[in-house]
Amino acid sequence: MSNEAFLSVSSAGQTERVPRSRRLVGPGETARLRWLEEYDLSSDGRRVAFVVREPVPGQSCPLRRIWLLEIGEEGGEAASEPRPLSAGLDMGEQYCPRWSPDGRRLAFLAKSSPGGNDDKERLALFVMAAEGGPARRLCMLPGGMSDLAWSPDGSRLAFLGYEQPKPEDDPRVFGHEAERCQRLWTVYLDEGLPRPVTPQGLAIWEYAWSPDGRRFAVYFSEGPELTTWYRGQIGLVEAEGGPLQQLTHLEHQASGLTWSPDGRRIAFVSGEWSDVIRGAGDLFVLSLERGESRNLTPNADISVAWCRWFPDGQHLLYTAWCELSQQIGILDEASGRRQVVEADVVLREGWPGLATTPDLRRLLTTRTSPEQPLDLYCAELQEAPAGDQGEALRPGLSWRRLTRLNPLAEETWLLPRSERLSYRGADDWQIAALFTPPLVRRDQGAPPLVVWVHGGPTGAFLAGFEAGWSLLLASAGYAVLRPNVRGSLGRGRAFAEAVVGDMGGKDLQDVLQGIDALAARGLVDGQRVAIVGWSYGGFLAAWAVTQARRFRAAVMGAGICDWHGFHAQTNIPDFDRRFLQADPLTQAEIYRARSPLTYAARVTTPTLILHGAEDDCVPVSQAYAFYRALRECNVPAELVIYPREGHGLRELAHLRDREERILSWLNRYLW
Repeated sequence: MSNEAFLSVSSAGQTERVPRSRRLVGPGETARLRWLEEYDLSSDGRRVAFVVREPVPGQSCPLRRIWLLEIGEEGGEAASEPRPLSAGLDMGEQYCPRWSPDGRRLAFLAKSSPGGNDDKERLALFVMAAEGGPARRLCMLPGGMSDLAWSPDGSRLAFLGYEQPKPEDDPRVFGHEAERCQRLWTVYLDEGLPRPVTPQGLAIWEYAWSPDGRRFAVYFSEGPELTTWYRGQIGLVEAEGGPLQQLTHLEHQASGLTWSPDGRRIAFVSGEWSDVIRGAGDLFVLSLERGESRNLTPNADISVAWCRWFPDGQHLLYTAWCELSQQIGILDEASGRRQVVEADVVLREGWPGLATTPDLRRLLTTRTSPEQPLDLYCAELQEAPAGDQGEALRPGLSWRRLTRLNPLAEETWLLPRSERLSYRGADDWQIAALFTPPLVRRDQGAPPLVVWVHGGPTGAFLAGFEAGWSLLLASAGYAVLRPNVRGSLGRGRAFAEAVVGDMGGKDLQDVLQGIDALAARGLVDGQRVAIVGWSYGGFLAAWAVTQARRFRAAVMGAGICDWHGFHAQTNIPDFDRRFLQADPLTQAEIYRARSPLTYAARVTTPTLILHGAEDDCVPVSQAYAFYRALRECNVPAELVIYPREGHGLRELAHLRDREERILSWLNRYLW
């Protein structure tokens, strides 16, 4: 045995020995990880462009920059080391890289100074040769741009953008939003003049070029406000511009539009989702000839997120959430039969899309594991040989790791070993969860437990790298439960939509029964329990302390306490109407009955309340209201408002401060 010193670590009730070269992680450290965001693959599968968000000295927030690398033949390593994009311009943030169809050009968005007497950075669309050299500024829009996509022939680019700049905040004026609407635009490479494709008054949220480049499929809504996304529909518009033809009468949201190779069908994902822009649910195919949509995954036990057609026009490659992980598979359109190509993989906590070659044989994506932070991977879809009886064997993927963005975290951080759990929740539904034991013991008994509730509610915890609060809490001696309660992705639409009309009902019972299951196994001290969460998790934390005396401490982050007040000030008032299944004017009793503020006089749990001052989604008034109610009831409470922050914190100092305050609050009331 090596003479190397060891550190005593607990794991699910047993003691293991870990090299002292591993160290505990403290507040603010995970915020300094390099994080991989977007990525794109050239059509020949040889060139990769990807975006890394990382801290920069002297900057309060991490910045995004584009990196490039080349991939060798199948079975080999990357043909080049990753290198930052050098475009011959003084640029700030860079993102949204897109290779042209022939692989000879790279388009991207970047902030740069336009020159002259104007030294203010502005967002612009750039194009450069794939081999490198200076980038050419192609065009700008006063209100910003996003979501680039090349036309199939490579002659022009499409993007979403605003013609008018963002209104000034002094004074803030409401009621004139129609003057600033996100529209679809195109620009020819040899012209540089952006042209609107869609009419004013319609908001375009997603789009996809048709295979012949003559039309767009779009997910759109009437009116420019963000909340209209919940009422969106799928339509068609000519690439040269014109009126928009509505194709659907959806009752739920849609995402991930993709055309069949013959241009006769459009596949998309649909479900009832809490968070704007992208979600996961069932996979549908819309026939343009018949005008009808068919669900290819009814009653599936997964949540499909992304899909693309194979060249045969009969099969689709897809990604999906599946309980505590994700999967990649192939779906047969005619039969609906699914074949899993890669199971139990964690691609990313966000939307798990793939970049592919046109034949879908080479894939580019991210991967993570409990031992490894997010990195970029290439995978080859293997042709399966015929078996002895002539039957086709299941295809698979061969993987290659392309980046190593966080070697210090991977090699020196002391990482927990989370256990996958399945326990019975309300109505005997099976609830999947992750249990993270403490990395250090602070006393001899069972450890205190912190229940971390995810946001959404349309979200899910995944068994990937512990880059969130679970690592921080385990390093400080706490056990952590992360339950995928009803409302979560990964168990099919019925499970994900069971929370609609019942927020704070059986999802809270799922949480409480998870605590009971751990206490019954002796893994935690059932008398020392806290609940923490952000966004929807913040709501459920506030709701839990009004409904149960189980918790010794709580952290309400960007949470809702009063549904009426939320509806009045949020930028997504459609959310509460849909998820409460009620009208705030004619069914006020439902809004009151589901508001933590209604029951604040019951609370005895010390509660830490955290919120961004500029949160348009969950207005900061929600934090003030719950804090005031608790203080008037003589409940220990602390309110922290972070200036300049929206619904999610971005500034590194604020991220560290939040974690320090959470630990201080829990230490005060759980030990």
